Formats: sequence, structure tokens, C-alpha cells
Amino acid sequence: MKRWLFFAMILPMILGCSNKITVDGTVKFSDGELLSKGSVFFGDAAGTHQYYGAIQPDGTFSLGGLKDGEGIPAGTYSVWLSGINFSDYGIDEKGKSWSTSSVIMDPRFEKPQTSGLSFDIQAKTTGLEITVERPPARGGR
Repeated sequence: MKRWLFFAMILPMILGCSNKITVDGTVKFSDGELLSKGSVFFGDAAGTHQYYGAIQPDGTFSLGGLKDGEGIPAGTYSVWLSGINFSDYGIDEKGKSWSTSSVIMDPRFEKPQTSGLSFDIQAKTTGLEITVERPPARGGR
């Protein structure tokens, strides 16, 4: 009975870990400057699973599900980024609201439907390069 219980507990862990592929890479702008913050997301075609990796200060990331670096199943993924463009807001000591925003990446890269980025991952992938663009120039007067 104890052997059966041991295998019943350990088999799902072995099977669950065996199909994960490690994916490491860098994120940069088209001019070569590395991004130093944010997250990279890979989503499957069905929209049921998402995997992410935090962008490190040196522009690198490592994909995982619940934690960075744990890997992802083989498949084709839509890719988008988050946490690069941000807004901050609050209320000052006089009760007046304030806000600031920082838009350094073209906002189209923040959604899987508009990023135009996808990758087919079938084996361990090291050195994957994700290139994004800066925001389009605003028309002036």
C-alpha cells in the first residue's frame, strides 16, 4: 500500500515537469537599447495558458508559469510585454489629484492581439531576442 501511495504522489510531479522547455532571452528596442524593467508574456493559441518572465536590469528574461525560469510546454505562442509603460497617480497634501505617465514603448506591444510577436517553441531556447519599438512620434502643431 505504501508503494502505491508513493507512486501516486510522485508520478504527477515527474510527468508535470517532463514537458517543460526552458526559454531565455533578451528584450530590446529596435535601436539596440535593452529594456530594463517589465515582464514578457507568452500565451497559447487557445488563450488558456500564459507564461511570463520578469525583465531583469540587463534586459534578460527566463520564462515560467508560477515562477520565472520553470519553463513552458512546446507550442506556438503570442507574445506581449507589460509594466514598461506606466502611470502613477495620487492626491497631494492639498487634496488635488495628480498623475504622471511614462510611455517608452509603443503601446501596441502591450496586447497579444496587436503586438505582432509570436514564437514557435519546440526545444530549449537560449538567446531568444524580442525587439520592440518606441512609441510613434506625436503630431505637433
